[in-house]
Amino acid sequence: MTFDGIQFSLISLVGLLLILVPLVLLHELGHFITARLVGIRVLEFGLGFPPRAKVIGHDHETEYTLNWLPIGGFVRLEGEEEDSVDPRAFQNASLWKQVIVLVAGVTMNLITAVLLLFVVAWAFNPVSVPSMTILRDAKDPNTPAIQAGLRDGETLISIDGQPFATPSMLHFGDDPNAMWRQQLASHQGQSVQLVVADASGARRSVAVSLRVPTADKPALGVALGSTSTGVGDPGTAAGLAVDGTVRAMGLILKTLGDLVGNIATHPTQAPAGVQGPVGIASDVGHVASQPNAAMLLLMMMAIISANLALVNVLPIPALDGGKVLIMVLKRLFGVHGVGAIEQWAYITGFALLLGFIGWVTFFDIVRGGAP
Repeated sequence: MTFDGIQFSLISLVGLLLILVPLVLLHELGHFITARLVGIRVLEFGLGFPPRAKVIGHDHETEYTLNWLPIGGFVRLEGEEEDSVDPRAFQNASLWKQVIVLVAGVTMNLITAVLLLFVVAWAFNPVSVPSMTILRDAKDPNTPAIQAGLRDGETLISIDGQPFATPSMLHFGDDPNAMWRQQLASHQGQSVQLVVADASGARRSVAVSLRVPTADKPALGVALGSTSTGVGDPGTAAGLAVDGTVRAMGLILKTLGDLVGNIATHPTQAPAGVQGPVGIASDVGHVASQPNAAMLLLMMMAIISANLALVNVLPIPALDGGKVLIMVLKRLFGVHGVGAIEQWAYITGFALLLGFIGWVTFFDIVRGGAP
């Protein structure tokens, strides 16, 4: 591996840890705070995963520990994984207290996602404006864009005097340039007047004769990307943050549904739209090199936080949703204490999660996602 490759790998790994570790700690902090509030005894709050490195502090009932694996944290409750006669044990608490503690981590991740997107919408206001990249091909040297003298990086302002709304980049799942593409396509074979702006904001009007597009020759001969601009305000930012979180979770839910179908029908094929730690780390490394890296990293952190929230409500025993299901079933069938079936359910669920992560990571590496 070259020096640049090693440097990229280190940046990717450190960036991933700086994103993932705080999100996991916030999740566990939700469990910790609510357990304390409802009177359930918290034995340990760990930074990182065991083996334990050292005890960094303690209060009247909780040890605060530093552990060797820097991939998050955990909260250990009295009576959560073993029988206990302590009246403040998790297993001896009422069902509503158990559920509140278990869903608190998910709630914390949702709140974090909304707050991060609020910061993005307010501080950066990422309004999507179509930025043009001129297509150049030796077989097609005289595109309408080249003939009209359009330049890379110029942004579209209007077509024949018709401007369009500039949607927020927090409208996940939407194509921000759909209206511009439709308008260009509707004027195929015609002459139009474009107003474009350069990086400084200076505008100019350009006459362009659009051609009738084919599969490999678009009407104008440009690729439309997006650039962000504008000034945010708190009210609009709050609405965009909530809407963006809902949209992100909808896309995640759809991806999970597609993933289940992929596993059932094509388990040997790479899952579309799904990445493991290696793929995410690679994305972090690439994003960190972009001019608007701070905004993009905050957006990525928000989406990962929403992802953690949604995944954790799944009814898998090792996850919070699975634990809630087990607590409800125990109350319905009058089961008390921690039984062997429950312990095996947690072990099996955890093994399935590790296997899934390994499966996804394999395809990360095959696809070249290794940084």
